Formats: sequence, C-alpha cells, structure tokens
Amino acid sequence: MHFKVYLSDEGFGHIVRQRAIVEVLREKMPSIELTLQTQTHIEAAGTYIPGASLIKRFNNIHWDKQPNGSPDLSKISQRYENYIEQSNRYIESECDEFDYDAILSDFVYEAFPIGKKMGVNTFGVAHFTWDWFFSKLYPPPVHTDVIRHFMSMADQATRLYFPPFTPEEIIHHYKGKALEVPLILHSKIDHKEVDEGGKFKVLIMDSGAGVLSESIRKALVSVAELNDFLFFVSSKFESDQANVRHIPQNALMVDYVANMDLVIGRAGFNTISECIGLRTPMLLIGEAMNPEMNENILLLKKQHLGSFISMQTFENGLGFYLPAFLKHEYKMIQGMMSKHEIASNGAEVITNDLLNHL
Repeated sequence: MHFKVYLSDEGFGHIVRQRAIVEVLREKMPSIELTLQTQTHIEAAGTYIPGASLIKRFNNIHWDKQPNGSPDLSKISQRYENYIEQSNRYIESECDEFDYDAILSDFVYEAFPIGKKMGVNTFGVAHFTWDWFFSKLYPPPVHTDVIRHFMSMADQATRLYFPPFTPEEIIHHYKGKALEVPLILHSKIDHKEVDEGGKFKVLIMDSGAGVLSESIRKALVSVAELNDFLFFVSSKFESDQANVRHIPQNALMVDYVANMDLVIGRAGFNTISECIGLRTPMLLIGEAMNPEMNENILLLKKQHLGSFISMQTFENGLGFYLPAFLKHEYKMIQGMMSKHEIASNGAEVITNDLLNHL
C-alpha cells in the first residue's frame, strides 16, 4: 500500500507527529510505501521520516509572521485573496498525477477532496484547524468564503484525528469526522544525559523559524548571576557564561527534555506534548495575537501543567523571576506533572483506527 503524505509548509511540529504515526504504520504494515510532499521543510521531512520518496511542492497552507512572531494580517490577507481559485487548480493538478492508495495529512485541506475524487481514504491529523485559526484573528484577514471553503474540504475527509488541548469548538464542528486521541509522541527518543553537578537544569528552546533568537540572547544575559542553574541552549547562541551549556545546532531538542528540570519556550503544541509526555515542567512564552499559543497556555494553566511568562519578563527579568518561581508555582506544576493521567499513545490509536478504514 502506497500512502501520499501531505505536509503543510508551516513549522516542524506536524512533521514530528506524522513521524510518530509513520513509525507505528511501518511496524504494522512493513511493506508500506510513503511519498512525502511539502516545500519549505522537505529536507527535514526526509530526515525525520527516512525511506520515503520526496516531492518538493508547496501545499497551499502558510501564514505570514511579523518579526515578533505574531500574525502579519496584511500579508495573510493578500496571500489568501485568490485562495479558492488556487485551491481548485491545485486539486485538479494533483488528481491528474495521483497514483496512491490512501492519503495522510496534517491539515492540507486539499488532500481531502483529492482523496474523495480519487476514491481513496483520507486521514487528517491536527491540534487546531486553519479555519479556526484565521477566524480568531482580528480583524479577520481571511474572507468568510475562504473559511467556508476550508470547512467544505475538511468535511470530505474519511477521519480527522485531534489530540488533547484541541479547542472544543473544533471538536464540536467536526464531530461527524473527529476522533479524539491521546498525545501523539515519537516512542524512540534518544534521551541525552547531561552532567549538571547537582544544579537546576533549564532547557531554553527557540522556534524552528528562530522567532525567539534575539529574546533568548537577552534572557541569557539576565540570568548570568544564577550560579545554581545551568541553561541549555542551541550552539547558535554563542555564550561564554559559566552557567550556559550548548546543544549542537542540528540536534533535536526533544532528546534533552527528559533530563531537564524545566523547559522554557513558545507554547507550541509539539513542545507542550513532549513535556507532558516526559513529565517535565514548562514555562511558556506567549505571542501577541497568536490564537493557538493563547489557547494552549489557557488550557495548560487550567490543568496546572505549566505556567506563563511574558516576553518582556523573559527578556529582561528572567534572572529575578526564576528563583521566586521555583519556590512557589514550580512545585505545584512538578507535582501535577508527576501524577497526570494524559495518555501519549496517540500514534498507536490513530494507526489502529486508520487500518480499520482500509
């Protein structure tokens, strides 16, 4: 059986989740063939999911950011001005050369009508949908007709899989297609041990697009006097501080999460999933006008599995904030992390359900 895997040109989290699913698929179907299609991160997709054929092609989904990581409403509006026409042309072009037995996608909407037209099952995996994301921005940068087009395409999927912390309104809207599943985590992480000498270990993670780079540089200066801490950052952040350790720039940060006392980073779904799965407390940085990040933070704080720090405090006051945080809120989060019952076998659940439809 040959799967076409459509990956949107946005971030790395969806690639990591699809890798986890593919891993289980290959265990249950050793003869499976895969063709991955994306553009921006095609090299990463090939690295994380080895053995697959690759097609470098833009899959229509992307959103534009300002330097601080917040949505650029003007550019998003321009990008999606003629989206419906582009979408229809894309579907026709894909169908003309389609020769696969099933489709797996993060949330490339066109994947679903393509599968419908070609008579194959289509499976979508996401923790939020773009119709929801764009409709939460103000003023809305994407026309209502485009939002409806998104929804009509998603309604043609065989099944849509949503992990924990997916906004409830998305589950409700797609309830006819939706299956709620556990966290989707890669099971074969090469956990790295680090020599900490009894100090408190903090992993500071940047985004794949480097949105936090300048902020992290400022934060490291802020914590220079915290001698009881060790801060682990990518080697791209050159620093000779005694309390800073470097992780190779091409290494996967997730490999280090299990051995940390605290992870600081954006409230992206991949980061929070890995921390919850590995039971590592987290301190999350919000982004202005980013509905996904805001929703993640609200849901995590509600369950006491993480806390929030403003960008201003992270950049200029982290050195003062952390000691107080450890004395109070950290202990509660650590306790909740140690006893939560959030399952992390989403890849297994998805694969079993998917195979029942084939």
